[in-house]
Formats: sequence, structure tokens, C-alpha cells
Amino acid sequence: MNPETLRRVREEIQRASRILLTTHQNPDGDGLGSEVALAAYLTSLGKETLILNPDETLERYRFLDSAGQIHVFDAPGCGEQVRSCDLIITLDNSSLHRMGKMEQAVRESGARSLCIDHHSTTDPFWSVNVIDETACATGEMVYDLIKSLGGELNLASAEALYTAMVTDTGNFRFSKTSPRSHRIAAELLAKGVKPARVYELVYEQQEEGFVRLTGEALSGFRLEAGGRLGWIALTRRQIVEHAADLADTSEIVNHLFAIRGVKVCLLFKELPDGKIKVSLRSKGAIDVHAVATAYGGGGHQNASGAVLDGPLDSAVAKVVTDARSLLA
Repeated sequence: MNPETLRRVREEIQRASRILLTTHQNPDGDGLGSEVALAAYLTSLGKETLILNPDETLERYRFLDSAGQIHVFDAPGCGEQVRSCDLIITLDNSSLHRMGKMEQAVRESGARSLCIDHHSTTDPFWSVNVIDETACATGEMVYDLIKSLGGELNLASAEALYTAMVTDTGNFRFSKTSPRSHRIAAELLAKGVKPARVYELVYEQQEEGFVRLTGEALSGFRLEAGGRLGWIALTRRQIVEHAADLADTSEIVNHLFAIRGVKVCLLFKELPDGKIKVSLRSKGAIDVHAVATAYGGGGHQNASGAVLDGPLDSAVAKVVTDARSLLA
């Protein structure tokens, strides 16, 4: 972070008394871990801090919230809570439309605002944008910010940031994993973080139904473009049948990369309202982010997502055609 940006961030925090932290819809390990760690630091400064997200925390990440500080924007009084804050910090998300049901309250709050994100898209709404596309995760940026501001991490904060980095790098295997990422991870381990504990809590707590759904999904995958494009479609019936409504199904698609030659993978999931969530993954220089943004989504070059109107067959046809063009 350059000195001028750090100065502006410091000023925003110093002038604020009540700070709201939030992230994108369907919060993931990076957004949640970044919130928890930054909230602890801000609280240590004497700031009143509120974490309020558009959607519930998935079961696999609830160990991060042992203090019960993460709240969901789902009650009549939540709009007033947003308006009562004089600084809003969004983490791992720079797009207002990805705040879902919180968007209007944030837009109309009148508060100063700060965006900390490692995605390439930025929104002019935010008073200060802190964007680092080279960071492997927003958690990496939050670590640097806390240290640059003179803060220290306790074990809970270190575990939260380690979770942020582990989940957003696919256990340190994605392309943005850097020497810097590993150095930060080493410092978090020195604080007492146990990698085996984090892995078990995040990846080994699935319900039987999710595992059966994964098997069914993989049994029906399709290959296109000479075996370079793989995709899976999950119907509403399949999800309900396996009681997997609350499961994070986006990771299922990565299994297709085990097939030699596959460069792009897609997972389509039919949502309760009839819309279709698509998770896009790629290898190397193939930019699935360009496809996602065409449908109002976002993410990274190699990992992005979007929500389309149904029906399922129509959404599959559109996105598969676009993905095929990336391989032409």
C-alpha cells in the first residue's frame, strides 16, 4: 500500500466512531476472515464496530465467529443500523450491486466509505478505494494494513486471515499465490494457527447429502471444445433431494480440472427463485472474468461468478457458448 493511500485510510479510521464492516452476497472465507480480523483491530482502537452481511454465514465458516459478532441484514432495524455508522468498510467486494438487499441502505447512508479489495473492478461510490490485484486474497491486504497501522494480531485474528488466504488460493495453489503470500502465512502460523484445524473445519464438515450431490454432479458432467471445457448443471430437484440448499457447491466444479486437457470449468446451480448461479474457473491466461462481467458478475481472471435469469437450459447455452469462444 502506497504511503498516500495508507494516510487516507488512517484518517478515515481516526475520524470515525462507529464503523460498519461488510462484504459481498454469500460471504466466503476471504470476506469473513477479513471482517473478523479487521473488526478486532478496530475494536482495539476503541471504535464501535459492527459486522453486517447481506447473507448468512455458511456452516463451514462459523468457527470464525465464536463471539457471535457477524450479523445478517434481515430485520427491519438493519437499515437504521447502517445509517447510524459514520464509516462503511467493504471487504473483498467493490460492487454495490453485489451487496444484494444491503445495497440501498449503504447507498443512502450518507456515511464515508472505504473499499479494500483484490478484484479488478472498482465502483466510484467509495470515498477511498484500496485495490491490489496482485494480492492473493483480501485477507493478505488486511494483514498488511493492520501491520502498517501499527496493530498486532491475536490468535483468533491470525486464524481468520489464514482462513481467508487458504480459501481464496485453493490451499495456496492458484496463480496469485506469491512468495509474499507464503511469508504472511508463515507469520500467521507463528502466531499459533494450526493448518490441520483450519482445513478440517473448512473442508471436512460436509453433510452426507452434499457428498452425494457431488457424486451425482460429477456423474453428469459434460465436455466441450475438444475436451478443454467442462461443465456441470445442478437442478433445483437435485439440490432439494440431497438437502444441500445451504451448501457451498461452487467448489464441485474444480474436480473437472483433474481431467487432462480441461482448461475451463463451469458449474450451473438453479436457485430457489428460478435464477441460475454460475461459477466459472479457468487455468493460465484464460479470462473467465470477462464472461462473468458480461452478465453482471465479477471475480478474478481465473475464478468468477454471476447470476443469470433462468431457465437452466437457456443459461447453460449462453454461458457455454461464451466460454467456448475463450478457447477458440
